[in-house]
Amino acid sequence: MNKLQTFMLNHPLFSIAVILPFALLFVFAILELIFTVVLPVLIALWLSGWVYTAIVGRPIRQYIYEPFWFVRL
Repeated sequence: MNKLQTFMLNHPLFSIAVILPFALLFVFAILELIFTVVLPVLIALWLSGWVYTAIVGRPIRQYIYEPFWFVRL
């Protein structure tokens, strides 16, 4: 482990160039998950709550100020 640390300290640009693809892959995976799963779920929850308040006849103002009023924490 000491040899690796010494090598990385002596050659920082090469070390970062080796680490960069793995870090980039990790960031792309996280962003893909956020944009394909998390964001659509949040938008669908927001839209379904908005449609629910429109059908039931509740004031839309309540829903705007508390977007997740149907979730009890």
